[in-house]
Amino acid sequence: MHNVESGDTLFGIALEYGVTAEAIQEQNGMADPNALSIGQALIIPLDEPKEAETSPEVQGNLILRTPTPLPLPEPHVALYPTAVGGIWCLGEVANSTAGPITNLQVQVTLLDELGTPLVTQRTLAAADYLPPAERAPFALLFAEPPAGAVKAEVVLRRAEPIGGITAGFLPLEVSQLTGGVSGPQYRVAGQLTNQATALVERVMVVVTLYDDAEQVLAYRQALLLEGESLNPGQLLEFVLLLTPRGKKAPASFQALAWGYRGH
Repeated sequence: MHNVESGDTLFGIALEYGVTAEAIQEQNGMADPNALSIGQALIIPLDEPKEAETSPEVQGNLILRTPTPLPLPEPHVALYPTAVGGIWCLGEVANSTAGPITNLQVQVTLLDELGTPLVTQRTLAAADYLPPAERAPFALLFAEPPAGAVKAEVVLRRAEPIGGITAGFLPLEVSQLTGGVSGPQYRVAGQLTNQATALVERVMVVVTLYDDAEQVLAYRQALLLEGESLNPGQLLEFVLLLTPRGKKAPASFQALAWGYRGH
């Protein structure tokens, strides 16, 4: 059983449990894969047989597992120790292809000084829809890292072109972006515009903060509209507060936004 939280998508939930989005949709009698609500309880069919790693393809509206991701630039990562001995790994994935992509899964392996792998974890990048030339952040917490872990190796395990049931994503234009220190946090504000000819529902925004070396300091993904629609040409203002790593103020920031085609 999975209780839907803010920012959850059917595709992200499916990847988290290692099943297909269609299987979850069928198990729960969902007519619309985008119609999730916060607190909704989803039954996860964990006994679903997994697809063979050698058969990446699209069958009908079902996106199967892809063993070889799109040829994107290698993700990078910055390591930040925690006060209780853990390690936060923050980085991002860049889309160098000519079209939008989705289902971005990253694998991070902690290494010792000699490059020996110590422990590996996977996570999803914080963007269901990543347009060309844009970047999506990710984060992993190693709560109890092995002794001697000093660097990380990052591999993109999954990245797919938009198609099938993911064709309902619609990008939103970000403008009037401003940022500044707000007490111990950093405040980013801006406007989103629906430039499509269709209604947009479940508006999502991701804001990322960078240091002067363009390493990710923090990011935040937020659901701005739930149960409402953004009409064609309509503006939506947003304000997000983030807590960056380190003591210096971020050197730069960016925002990425998308939604789901309304009915």
